[in-house]
Amino acid sequence: MKYLMHVISVFCVEFCISSVQAQVTPYHLNGSAYKEDCNCYTLTPADFTKSGSVWNIYKIDLNQSFDFKFNVFLGCKDLDGADGIAFVMQAISTSIGNTGAGIGFQGVTPSIGVIIDTWQNTNNNDPAYDHIAIHQNGDIDHSTANNLAGPVTALARSDNIEDCKWHTFRIFWDAGTKTLQADIDGTERVKKTIDLVSAVFNGDPKVFWGFTAATGGSNNHQRVCTSLNPGFVLSPGQVTCYPTPVQLLDSSASFGSILKWYWDFGDGSVDSSHQIPPPHIYPAPGNYPVTLKILGNNGCVSDSFKRNIIIGSKPVAEFTYAPTIACENTPIDFKDLSNVNYGTITSWLWDIDGKPFSTQNPSFTSTASVTIPVQLAVRTIEGCISDIATKSLAINPIPLIDFSVNDICADSAAILTGIELDPLINISQWNWNFGDMKKGNGKTIHHTYTIGGKFDIQLSATAQNGCSSIPVNRSITVYKTTAFAGHDTIAAKNQSIVLQGSGNGLFMWSPATGLSDPTILNPIATLQKDAVYTLTAYTPAGCVNSDTVTIKVYNGPAFYAPNAFTPNGDEKNDRFRCLAVGMASVDYFNVYNRYGQLVYTSNNYQPGWDGTIRGTKQPSGVYVWIVKGKDFAGNIHSKKGTVVLIR
Repeated sequence: MKYLMHVISVFCVEFCISSVQAQVTPYHLNGSAYKEDCNCYTLTPADFTKSGSVWNIYKIDLNQSFDFKFNVFLGCKDLDGADGIAFVMQAISTSIGNTGAGIGFQGVTPSIGVIIDTWQNTNNNDPAYDHIAIHQNGDIDHSTANNLAGPVTALARSDNIEDCKWHTFRIFWDAGTKTLQADIDGTERVKKTIDLVSAVFNGDPKVFWGFTAATGGSNNHQRVCTSLNPGFVLSPGQVTCYPTPVQLLDSSASFGSILKWYWDFGDGSVDSSHQIPPPHIYPAPGNYPVTLKILGNNGCVSDSFKRNIIIGSKPVAEFTYAPTIACENTPIDFKDLSNVNYGTITSWLWDIDGKPFSTQNPSFTSTASVTIPVQLAVRTIEGCISDIATKSLAINPIPLIDFSVNDICADSAAILTGIELDPLINISQWNWNFGDMKKGNGKTIHHTYTIGGKFDIQLSATAQNGCSSIPVNRSITVYKTTAFAGHDTIAAKNQSIVLQGSGNGLFMWSPATGLSDPTILNPIATLQKDAVYTLTAYTPAGCVNSDTVTIKVYNGPAFYAPNAFTPNGDEKNDRFRCLAVGMASVDYFNVYNRYGQLVYTSNNYQPGWDGTIRGTKQPSGVYVWIVKGKDFAGNIHSKKGTVVLIR
């Protein structure tokens, strides 16, 4: 913010006139410094190797305390911005200053400088950030005893003060405690307790004061103004709801005294007679741009400080809720629809069935089917309060349901029936989820499970009033038995063979004739003749499944073979096989042609000869076969014969 003020020392008020007429400035300008307006000066333009200083021509007395307030502008360049500004007290003259890293202060002795340094000079042990420090006798090296305080960051919350913004800069000297302090933007940055008169200025309390600045190989537009900052605040606890009177309090700050305040209330009303105007009553709700200018004791008038004040109107409370059909034990979400023409709604006062809520959009659950009152009042940040909006909300009962289920067998239907526990609530829709990726509707329903296992069945219902029940869950066990009696096989008379049954559940073989145990999957069968056995699997719930196996019984142990085969691809008698009855193993099964050539060999009687040699069909004719093996008693058997291949 640019302030149109004329710099003048509070310690030279004897040279000032009490009127607002223009007067001769008490400042001496050097180098690149020039006056911008009533109270602002450029120390250096954004140009290379410049120095400028502004000195008050009247000395101050350090035996007296002072509190100087300034605004400083360090430029808009960050990485290539330099070099900084110094507030200096010295006893030499009003014509000193140098360029570059010295910031117009280096080498001045005796002196005190509060330096805002924006360039890192490693030879002076500068930190990398823009910093502030208190130095003595023109020595800007931070490693010497002349570095009295700091360096610290110039801004409390940033490393960069070359941010193209104005910053407040306060220099305070307490002559009683011998304390020198510098604040930037209202925050203390550096402070030093030292007897300036005796320790620095050799017992002479009269010193010049002013600002110096410099640029070198880098630059910035560096500026300073004595403070003439208008400002105001609302009185503590002030509400601005129409038609409440509004009290404004002056919070302006000035380097010197303030002679006059120019108030504009934004509604056509003005006041130039009071520092704190009388409470103001606005004609109607609205947004009012209030401005304040101040006049310094040197004739400078500030820029306007402006603040929009909202004179609030009365808000209107309104709300809705969802779902529109409210049901017991179901959350109801309330939505605020309140509005206001002027102002901002910031608080909500709900009363839902006698219970208070303060959130904008509360949620409420009623555990009973009753009619409940709902009220809402709202308040704005300006202090305006609405009338109370009231609605009556009917809470509908939810249907109460149940069902029972019995375990079943797979591939049979489960009969499921919904039960209405409260006959006064009419149900319009039953919804089943059978737990096997299938669903259904209806009060009574038949559902068939094709696989076994445990399934979770869920039932919910919707009443004619639109309310849904709490889902009811029950489990059903579906039993599925499987029985496999094994593959058909052969056996010799009195040969013991193990049946290869498999499945789940409980088991029973029938008939039990010739079996070691008809209740196990793998009983031993010893037969004298052909038999067909049935394996039945069953569960305690009565689920049954069965399968059969056929056993052909031959005299033996012995080898049997046909006397002819027809390998013509009709899948009938296409292979020549040897049937080993009662044999535990086959050593070999060989077939030879009429020339004694081996055309087929195997250590098993399966799969048999297909009438080819390495894929080449053999001619019709007579072939010789030989087989050898061991029976189940360990005896060796062999047999030889002929077979006719017919094409």
